[in-house]
Amino acid sequence: MNVQSLRCAIATLACLLSASACISNDGTPVFVDYGALEVWSGKGMLIEVSPDQTQCRVVVRDDDLIKRDRWVSCIHVHPRRER
Repeated sequence: MNVQSLRCAIATLACLLSASACISNDGTPVFVDYGALEVWSGKGMLIEVSPDQTQCRVVVRDDDLIKRDRWVSCIHVHPRRER
């Protein structure tokens, strides 16, 4: 493998990893309690609420910094205020 193809492979891998790691802005910024999920920072996005308003679909990062889309009890989801 020559240097140019190696650089291309590394750049492609970096693009794929960075695209999969982004939490989109589609949703409402929220904080998820640690009791609901083992997450890295608790910062996430609220995507959907169940019709009975007991379950919330959130996107957060886990301890391995991988984006997770999960349904959790809404009692663990709180509005997030940016400072």
